[in-house]
Amino acid sequence: MDFLSVILAYLVSISLSGHGEPATAWVLRWRAHLLGRDLGAKLTMVIYALLPALLVACLLWWVDNFIFNLVLSVTLLLLAFQSGDQPENLAQYQQLTAQGERQGAWQLAVDELGLVGEIYEPDDELLDEGVQAGMSYLYLERFFVSVFWFMAFGAPGVLLVWLMSTALRGEQADAFFQRVKQALYWIPVRLMALTLGLMGNFSQCFQVWLEQARDFDRDDRVLLLICLKSALGSVAPEEMLNETLALIKRAQMTWLISLAVLLIFGF
Repeated sequence: MDFLSVILAYLVSISLSGHGEPATAWVLRWRAHLLGRDLGAKLTMVIYALLPALLVACLLWWVDNFIFNLVLSVTLLLLAFQSGDQPENLAQYQQLTAQGERQGAWQLAVDELGLVGEIYEPDDELLDEGVQAGMSYLYLERFFVSVFWFMAFGAPGVLLVWLMSTALRGEQADAFFQRVKQALYWIPVRLMALTLGLMGNFSQCFQVWLEQARDFDRDDRVLLLICLKSALGSVAPEEMLNETLALIKRAQMTWLISLAVLLIFGF
């Protein structure tokens, strides 16, 4: 059922457009309310993220129904995957850039492609590299982290990581939330980076991956970008973003095929 849930959620997510779901706004208001109560970072995290995940686990145990479990799992995976077509967004970004509409391209990249607007300006010469880093991190956060924890702990696992990633949007979270998120991302980011190497220039990427993967404190974005560039190898600047997206898509398909193989052999 886990594989079926992932496939259904993935197919629905790439079929929808936009990010109009209200759940993220509700969760952010709930977190702001908890922060306003001054409960302390650890208790806030327990009430905000751990308790809902435990409640979902209890609900699944109590109901114990295939259809209910499937619907709930697909719904939570959809929240994590989000909707929208990244190839379409990237093509629109490139079109705006070619037309000289740098402000519009920058805004699109911030809204849809994961560009960190606080670091990159519309006229920044390294804007494409910022989009490359942002796009790869979006896929890590939305797909690879979510699938990993869903396969490990089911619907409660994906709810936990979605709540933690949502908590860090919009405003800078405290150091405790950052450490918890880093711990949750530690294995998935390294598995994604290794998969990128397998799908790209493995001989060049694997040594870089070994050096980066053993550093627990290595920033997720930095580790992923370094391994991504190694896996890509030498590419023309005008093809960098297209090649990046193609490589990430291959890694994504590799995970889905691996899940199918696990299902076939009964794991």
